[in-house]
Amino acid sequence: MDHEKLDLSGITLDSLMDSAVLSHGFMPYKRDYYFHIETLWHEPYLGQYLVLFKHCYDFSYKTFTGSETLIQSWDDLFIDYAKYEEAGTPEGYVWCSNHIGAYPGFRQIADSIMANRWTQKLGKPMNEVEFEGEIFKMNLIYHEWTIEKLNNNTSLISQILFPLK
Repeated sequence: MDHEKLDLSGITLDSLMDSAVLSHGFMPYKRDYYFHIETLWHEPYLGQYLVLFKHCYDFSYKTFTGSETLIQSWDDLFIDYAKYEEAGTPEGYVWCSNHIGAYPGFRQIADSIMANRWTQKLGKPMNEVEFEGEIFKMNLIYHEWTIEKLNNNTSLISQILFPLK
């Protein structure tokens, strides 16, 4: 099946749990926030996706690991895997894995005070989502979200998760 014709209407934010976030950030035009994810869902859904939160006007980010881990991981060798290995794989968080596990993942915040404030300001329905991964948590206030399948690549996630049959 061509991924451009794939029906993604049944995918919810809860469905995005146990995916790998390959990158995230604001789109170049600075209005929308994206997550580039890779999944190991069953055929024909496995692969990489762009999850886009449109009209993202409020954003918070918090690293929730302890200060000890952050101090252990301070050196730039934790962002370069070759240097990390040369140093004998010291204790600390290895930032250079170049992905983050989406667990518990995305959670819609019902009756969000922040989203309600933005709804009143803009006269448009706004929502709040919380994303929690291995080492950080973020909250976004946004209008709507979309998901688009990019390809069938599972080269990263197939190394770290086993598919359910």
